[in-house]
Amino acid sequence: MTHVTTADDIESPRLRRLFDAWTAEGNAAVDRFWRELADTGTPLIEPVTGAARERLVTVVWRQDRPVAGVYVMANRITDKHQAARGMMRRLAGTDVWFVSLRLPLGLRCGYRVYPFGPDDPHLGADGPRSGSARGLPDDRVDPLNPHAEGPFGSLIELDGAPSLAEWRGVPAPARAGRTDTFDLPGDGVSGCRVRRFVPVTDAPDAELGLLVLLDGEKWFDRFQVTGALTAAVAAGRIPPLAVIGVEASPDPGARMRQLGADPAFIDLLCDALLPAVAADLPGRTTARHTVLCGQSLGGLTALATALRRPDAFGTVLAHSPSTWWRPGMTARPRTIASDGDTWLYEQAATAPVGDVTVRMDVGSREGPMTDDLHRLHALMTARGFDSALHVYTGGHDHCCWAAALMDGLTDPATRLPTRQLA
Repeated sequence: MTHVTTADDIESPRLRRLFDAWTAEGNAAVDRFWRELADTGTPLIEPVTGAARERLVTVVWRQDRPVAGVYVMANRITDKHQAARGMMRRLAGTDVWFVSLRLPLGLRCGYRVYPFGPDDPHLGADGPRSGSARGLPDDRVDPLNPHAEGPFGSLIELDGAPSLAEWRGVPAPARAGRTDTFDLPGDGVSGCRVRRFVPVTDAPDAELGLLVLLDGEKWFDRFQVTGALTAAVAAGRIPPLAVIGVEASPDPGARMRQLGADPAFIDLLCDALLPAVAADLPGRTTARHTVLCGQSLGGLTALATALRRPDAFGTVLAHSPSTWWRPGMTARPRTIASDGDTWLYEQAATAPVGDVTVRMDVGSREGPMTDDLHRLHALMTARGFDSALHVYTGGHDHCCWAAALMDGLTDPATRLPTRQLA
């Protein structure tokens, strides 16, 4: 456990003022500090002298039990090999734990706070124990963060981060649409459970756009995608959309088999799912106005679908696709190569150029994946694909993918029925 005993050891100006006040007034100053944060929220965000494009972000935690330490896991900031950056220090003699991070403007990331005892199986004095980070629970939030109860949990958000306005608890109209669930049987591959949302429309004979989301159970249950899309429709940003969520197995191995660019699964989506859904929608739905979206392994499958079956979807949105994947893999490798051609690159080099718009989004903090997608985009553009690459400031994070999804759907290049933009 690290104790801070002098103001010189504190980078945050706000915490230095607290230290000075505590030295003069005792715990009354600390209690006042916590009351202020209950009103203003956390984390603390302060300027960095001489670095206009950075901010000092300080996460704080109020000790309410005996602990051996406190760890903050911020997506692609203090996780993996950077875990030591997330170890909090205690302001000696107080209940204030803190860690300060210099971060770039435009960043958004989720973070969680983990107080731990001396015998915690996942955490030690230096952070997560080897191989145990995935065992950390995902429900630990910063109670003073204003977004803690939202769909993405505690967030660090700096000026310039893409908008999440539609995801901020905007109530959906009472008659937004109907949602149901059905099973899609497989033919030679395992079938899947499917969520379906059909919006109420004033023009039932008009063509209706269709969004197919991989890992659909997360988007429907945890992130409330239908409410966000309904808010975007109400604002005039997108036309009414039917939404299909294709569920994935919670078992990592089964998910990798399903979303590991499996040709049989891709054909199941194109030849069984789309016709079954289109037959039950009001109005008309065409391939041109059908969008496929996936993240991580789902992003890999979305790109593989654009290369294998460009006839099925008019637009493919691929967020942080798993460029490390190759046929035969059953788990993510511990070390990811930063050079050489990826399997996706090899496929794009020989695939026929089809009439499909491809948009890739990736975080600036995703290591080799970012470089892989720059090379893939350059290749696809040179070969004549309608390809775009957007790099956001962030990591491998649903709060970033939610913004990328809305940006992709509102992008004029995305093929959707005629719409009026707000």
